[in-house]
Amino acid sequence: MRTVLLLILAILLAALPVSSLAAPKMRPYSGIGVLQLSSVGLTEAIPLYDDPGISRCCKLEFAVFKELNSWLFGRSENPYLLVTARKAEWLEIEHDDAGRTGWILPERRWHYLPWDQFLKGRMVLFLRNSPKKLMQVVSHPGAVTGTPLTIKQAMKVIRAQGDWAYVLFDSNSSGWIRWRDSDGRLLIGFDITTTK
Repeated sequence: MRTVLLLILAILLAALPVSSLAAPKMRPYSGIGVLQLSSVGLTEAIPLYDDPGISRCCKLEFAVFKELNSWLFGRSENPYLLVTARKAEWLEIEHDDAGRTGWILPERRWHYLPWDQFLKGRMVLFLRNSPKKLMQVVSHPGAVTGTPLTIKQAMKVIRAQGDWAYVLFDSNSSGWIRWRDSDGRLLIGFDITTTK
């Protein structure tokens, strides 16, 4: 009897599409900001360092950084990397889905923005795996209860204040949302084309 049950379970699992078995991507840590790369003239791997300018740890391949955060920022000719720290001109960036980091010396044509500057004016959505209790609009930062929102609700960020963002839904409604949780993980994404 046990063998028959295991066989039926194996058949059912084999019949499921692979995408339904894949776990959703972990919400990344927000860090301190975003680095937008310019792919113009960039054909080789970017060297990364364990410590700024001291010891190379690895390389970030062109194909990898083009796809790394596309699920979060959308597909762009000029991809975005999450910045976790800064030392003088050097930026520490996440270079894989596991959250491993390395230091990079930005080129002049690349553009770093801290979160408060990057968020202003952006259209955002809640990520699919954001906790439902944090997916709400409230009257002021720190309010515990508010109106629940869905992952399909597009919002325009007017300004950011700490972990909170003041957003517009349309010309008649606005309020505050959490854009990252208390652990520093992002609650919002910037690829609004995925909801269409």
